[in-house]
Amino acid sequence: MCAISGIIGENLDFNLNKIEKIKQILNHRGPDYSGHIYTKNAILIHNRLSIIDLEKRANQPFESRNKSKILVFNGEIYNFIEIKKELKKFNLRFTTNSDTEVLLMAYEKWGIDCVNKFEGMFAFAIYDLKKKKAFFARDRFGQKPIFFWKKNNKIHFASEIKGLIAAGYSPKPNLSTWFDYLYFGATDHSRDTFFKDIFQLLPGELATYDLNKGFKIKRWYNFKKIIKKFKTKRINNIKNKITNTSHRAVKINSRSDVPISIALSGGLDSSLLMSLSYNKDFLNSKPKCYSIKFEKKHSEKEYIDASTKFYNFKSNFINFKKKDFINSIIPSIWHLESPSGGLMNSAMAKLCYAIKKDKIKVILDGTGIDEGFGGYELHHLQYLYYLKKSKSNKFTISLKLFMKNWNIKKKEVLKKIDNIKKLDAKSVDGYKYVNNNILDNSFVFLYKKKIKDFKLDKLSKVNVKNSLCEYIQDTKVPRNCRLLDRVSMAFGVEMRFPFLEHSFLETGLKLDPKAYFLYGRSKSIVRETFKKIIAPKTRKARKFTIQSPQNEWLREEPMSSFILKLIKSDKFAKRGIFNQKKVLTAFTKFKKGNSKTSFFIWQVINTEIWFQIFIDKKFNLNKLKFKF
Repeated sequence: MCAISGIIGENLDFNLNKIEKIKQILNHRGPDYSGHIYTKNAILIHNRLSIIDLEKRANQPFESRNKSKILVFNGEIYNFIEIKKELKKFNLRFTTNSDTEVLLMAYEKWGIDCVNKFEGMFAFAIYDLKKKKAFFARDRFGQKPIFFWKKNNKIHFASEIKGLIAAGYSPKPNLSTWFDYLYFGATDHSRDTFFKDIFQLLPGELATYDLNKGFKIKRWYNFKKIIKKFKTKRINNIKNKITNTSHRAVKINSRSDVPISIALSGGLDSSLLMSLSYNKDFLNSKPKCYSIKFEKKHSEKEYIDASTKFYNFKSNFINFKKKDFINSIIPSIWHLESPSGGLMNSAMAKLCYAIKKDKIKVILDGTGIDEGFGGYELHHLQYLYYLKKSKSNKFTISLKLFMKNWNIKKKEVLKKIDNIKKLDAKSVDGYKYVNNNILDNSFVFLYKKKIKDFKLDKLSKVNVKNSLCEYIQDTKVPRNCRLLDRVSMAFGVEMRFPFLEHSFLETGLKLDPKAYFLYGRSKSIVRETFKKIIAPKTRKARKFTIQSPQNEWLREEPMSSFILKLIKSDKFAKRGIFNQKKVLTAFTKFKKGNSKTSFFIWQVINTEIWFQIFIDKKFNLNKLKFKF
């Protein structure tokens, strides 16, 4: 829910018109109410999307009872009911039914340690007027964003960078971050952003800002360290824990005073979410389901239908076509303020648009099981690599089961296994997906030290658990959260991820890696645990690695001409990032079908459109809105 923004500093003198401008540019995140509090040393601004306690009493900025502290909060504390009961033991009185008030009282009672009590997604700021001190925090896995900009001993913050732009920041590219994305395929891995002088709190971090002592950052939740302390659990003893933690996650994620819906694909994760959601202890009625529909050969409709029929549900299919794709690219990058995830990201935007039209504010998404329980081919390959390297007698049978499940020939599998030890960036299905040969030589030369440091990285890229931890805390989950937060909040829709509750993910990482790949299937322990409540067709289906027609559509019109126009422009040639001639050659080969991935084409599109929007200021705001 919501957008937060503000400024902390000595003797503020800030134009009220700018405050209104900030509210307006962030209004899509919180269209139900906007407010601000202006004090001598702090301005706190809030745009509200009303989800829990819809009354005015729960509006923000929210003040403590003695008016000494002010809170602006984006997200949901799902276990606020349990925390509220605990706080009441201290004779504390509440005036609302909101999680906002619980958050502020928890801070007053426990200080910065309050974050350890919270289950949910959040980014918030609390300003203490007496101590002249601000406290900021971000949830464990980066479900909600918060960005900062320092200027003249003042700290500006906002849920989106466009809020900082409205406050006076003039966009400039952070070329070092762009290099990470273009050379390594990395995003959302660093405190730095794609904008120079703009930084973010990383997942599981908190910060304090004292007018005298400055800005200090601390990690309050470290997934990797927690996992290292766990003793590996036996498979037979873990099923009950998986069941209990997943039920609790879905239950508390279903707390809402407005209707809830589900994003339903044909995969195991969203189907499990649907089956767990239809529980009378969680919801009074079946939630509406929404599914994306592409052309027939990329359709998951038969699996979606199998799941909905199994539980007597019905899904609303949202058709996504070529014109939707091309029309959504520019507004996607405007809302994301950084690279888009591709066609699926645009399709999810249309799904959220349909949900908004149906006057639904909350949607549940199945993100998390793949990352917590070995759902990707890459991690299965890492497991095979380990068996082969350790000369395990289980390698031969595990290889055969892998070939059967993933429908890949032996020669191709063995090649992928051998390539696992190489440190180049790989897709979830084990292919190298970055083409750094198309970059300008002078641009690469600027950051040659980064290439050397990357090759010397001591983190094992072939250890399944290390890789899953990296996905969850540093790369894939934070990236997915950014993408899904932005496309949903573009329409004032709150997306929740029950399977990203830390107790559930921690349960997954307690397992011996073999539990993820029983019988040659990915995330097999989940399939076994819930086999009685998932449609057999869905439970036994292999993981889909190709979910959209992106590769084909990028080769065809109107996308082909759109891409060529970008590449051939004078601005593109002069930016000093890509080698124009090499990009044209690579795109020609791609159009002939000589590539298994379209990622490098998507990098070109993302980069050039970002520069056109934020640096060239080519578009007015009306052209940056989704039009489906």
